[in-house]
Amino acid sequence: MITFIFRKRSPNVFSIESIFDGLYAHFEKSGVAVCRLELPHVSTGVGSVLRNAWFVLRQRRTRLLHITGDVHYAAMFCLRSRTVVTIHDCVVLQRGTGFKRFVMWLLWFGLPLRLASAITVISGQTRTEVLDIVSVPEQKITCIPNFVDPAFTCSERQFDSALPRILHIGTTPNKNLSRVVAALRGIPCVLVIVGPLSPQIVSELCSSGIRHENHVGVDKPVLLDLYRDADVISFPSTYEGFGIPILEGQAVGRPVLTSDLEPMRSVCGPGGALLVEPHSVDAIRDGFLALTNDAGLRARLVAAGLDNCRRFTLESVAAAYAALYRRIDAS
Repeated sequence: MITFIFRKRSPNVFSIESIFDGLYAHFEKSGVAVCRLELPHVSTGVGSVLRNAWFVLRQRRTRLLHITGDVHYAAMFCLRSRTVVTIHDCVVLQRGTGFKRFVMWLLWFGLPLRLASAITVISGQTRTEVLDIVSVPEQKITCIPNFVDPAFTCSERQFDSALPRILHIGTTPNKNLSRVVAALRGIPCVLVIVGPLSPQIVSELCSSGIRHENHVGVDKPVLLDLYRDADVISFPSTYEGFGIPILEGQAVGRPVLTSDLEPMRSVCGPGGALLVEPHSVDAIRDGFLALTNDAGLRARLVAAGLDNCRRFTLESVAAAYAALYRRIDAS
C-alpha cells in the first residue's frame, strides 16, 4: 500500500494536487494499492502545523508514505514507515528572516529530508537548491519531472491579431504580473488572469487601460477552456520549481512566452517558447509584440512545443515513481 499525503486543499492553489491526483488515479487504475490522506489544516502557523502533526501520528501506517509536497514536516511523524518527500521548490524560505527562517528551514527541510527514505525533486534547479540548503547524500535525491495532464490536447484556433487573448497563470509575486501589465500598456489585447488580484494589481490594471478578465478558483475544465480560448500564454515568472503552465500551453498548441531562467529554459525545450528577461518590462513587451506580429514565429514555437510535451507524459512519470518505490522496498 502506498499512501499519498496531501496538504489541505485550497481553491486557489492546486498545482501539487493536479499532478499527484493524476498519478494516484493512474496507479489505482493499474491495480496498485494506493490511498489518499489529506491533512486537515492549512500550514499557516505553529498551531496548524502541530494539529497536522497530531493527525499524522494517529494514522494507521502503511509500508510506504509519499508526502506529495509543501507539508514536508509530516515526514518527522512517519518514523514507522518508509517515507518519500517530494520537493517542488524552496520558496517557503523566502517568507521569513532570522529565527523564523531557521524554524522554517528546520521543519520543512533540515529534519524531514534527513529522516526521509528518499527525496524527489521536479527539476534540476530544485535539486541544486535542496543540496545548497540541506546536507543530504546526492544519491538520496531523484529528479522526476511533472507531467502534462492528458486532458490538455492540441486545439486549433485562429489567432486574433487585432485583439489577442493573453492568458496569464498565477498572481503570486513570482508570477511577475505587475511587469506584464506594464509591458502590455498600449498594446491592444485582452489580458486573462487566473488567480486572486491584490489591490495594487487592480489599481495597475485600471490605470493601464488594458482590457482584462479575472478568474479565481477555476476547476480543470474551466482552466482548459481558458487555454483553448487563448492566443498567447504569458509565464515570465521570476522563480519556479518547474513551470507546468509552459507544458499546458504547449500541449494545447499555443505560443508561450516565458523567462530566460532555469528551470523554465529546460522545461520548454529547444525553441519551445519565446524566452525573455523577466525583470525587464521592455523585454517582456518586445516579446509580446513579436508574438503578435510574427505568424512564422508563432508557428515555430507551437510545433516545437508540441514536440517537447512528449518528454513529459503521465506514463513516463508514473513509471519513474514506481521504480523508486521498488528500490525503497528492496533496500
